[in-house]
Amino acid sequence: MKKFIIILTSVIIVLGAALFGVFFYNTNPSEKYELESFSFKVPNGFKRTDYKEDYMYTFQCFDEDINIESVNLNCTPELLNEFISDTSEEKSVKLEKLKGYPYEGYCFTSEKTDSGEKEVTFRYALGTDTHFLFLDCSCSPLKAKIIKPAIEKIAKTAKYTSDFRLADKPDVYDYDLVSVNTGSKYECKEMTSVLKSDGIFCILERYVEADTSEKMLFPYLTINIFDDGSSPAERADEGYNKKLENEDKYTALTRDQKDMFGFKCEHFRYESKSDTIPDSKPVCRDYYYFSKDKYTYAINVIYHKDSDEADLKEMFDGIKIK
Repeated sequence: MKKFIIILTSVIIVLGAALFGVFFYNTNPSEKYELESFSFKVPNGFKRTDYKEDYMYTFQCFDEDINIESVNLNCTPELLNEFISDTSEEKSVKLEKLKGYPYEGYCFTSEKTDSGEKEVTFRYALGTDTHFLFLDCSCSPLKAKIIKPAIEKIAKTAKYTSDFRLADKPDVYDYDLVSVNTGSKYECKEMTSVLKSDGIFCILERYVEADTSEKMLFPYLTINIFDDGSSPAERADEGYNKKLENEDKYTALTRDQKDMFGFKCEHFRYESKSDTIPDSKPVCRDYYYFSKDKYTYAINVIYHKDSDEADLKEMFDGIKIK
């Protein structure tokens, strides 16, 4: 009997050591990776998949996908928390403000049952200066007992590597053909990826750091410049006629001319309301087209009716065509 107890004890010790080894292997960050704005470390037990973008890695642990993503959003961590909470498809989301982490952030955890199987989803979001690191996974409650603590440890290794600082944002963005005085309240970003094939330049202007979820999206202003000899009137007519084909989807669809930015602009506009949010304010879209020298300019704005007009005027007043 004594010999049996000794053998059983030895087996338990070996199994315990093996389990501890597996736990340590899967929860002790050691291998460094870098994304657009952050570096971080992951445990050796996390196997990197073939899928990789500049902004995201996908790893696997116990056959579950763990996504680690670098995201740039024009908001504070507090507003990000509010935004994710409001837009979450899961109604019972547990929110936890992170403590002891290198940057401010939140953890979002939810549970659901699908075909009798429980699933836990958790996402860590932390960051600074409108740049965030997201870490998320969906798995069974049992696997979550190891994966969730591992992700916590990964998040604590995060280091902000970008040289972007809100305090360093300029008041004036000066380009070859246009300058924009944002007054530090707004910011401009050059958007080369969304240019049409015949466009040579495109910038986006919006809030640097929004304090409400609505201002994360609107007002939104873009300046596109073309050197294809296109006619401002033809561009405006083309956009207006396309909307006219589905006129029942829009209100206040108009086509006229406006004196803007020191030019007589070809202009069309329309309004639309959300189908899913009945009490939301109408969203207005205005398109202005004009020419100078060999270039055609298209300035487009999207904004909430009866609330964003003052902000829009500030944006317009800051635009100078060279």
